[in-house]
Amino acid sequence: MSATNSTSRTCGAWTALLLALLAFTTTVSAFSPIQPSTTIGRPTTRLSATPPPKPYDPSYSAKPPTFNKSTQLWEPSAQTEPMPYGPFGSFLRGGPAPFVLRTLKPDDYDQAVFKYMATTSCSRAEAQGNMDAFFNNAADWAYQKGEEARGRPQVDYTELKPQQAVLVVTWALFVTPLLVRSAYLIATGPHGWALTLDDIFTF
Repeated sequence: MSATNSTSRTCGAWTALLLALLAFTTTVSAFSPIQPSTTIGRPTTRLSATPPPKPYDPSYSAKPPTFNKSTQLWEPSAQTEPMPYGPFGSFLRGGPAPFVLRTLKPDDYDQAVFKYMATTSCSRAEAQGNMDAFFNNAADWAYQKGEEARGRPQVDYTELKPQQAVLVVTWALFVTPLLVRSAYLIATGPHGWALTLDDIFTF
């Protein structure tokens, strides 16, 4: 009887772990890695959508940032507005990838934002929203821009969607720690791969 219960608990743990991993790989909350750059520490921000993206708000008319050839950096114009939201806002909109980039390399993130503003003549808020989406999942972002170029409705990346924010926070506070603990127990615990739900939730 005890052997049956142990087998049942083991199967339950494996089922929970596999479902969590499946959700982890398919969620839209952006746990995609930041694409590595081949240039001097700058993130890869090549806008692969063709033609170049159009601004969501065409009424925006402030002077865009300019590229300084001597420093090889994008510089905001006198009309460039202040940063609309900080790293936590990027986390809620795009998940961990843009949050980590903004935390560890804020200058690189700003360069990507200024470049997008100059390319599309959009606001800083719109540029940040697009770069958060880009660093979250560049392929999906480029596909969306391609669809917009074909006449599909544009996505407002500046909008903070409550459902998306709840999903990101849930993954950050509950699902990710569960996966980390499971991996730790498998690697260091006495049961190895015979991990049970009791093992996971017993602290």
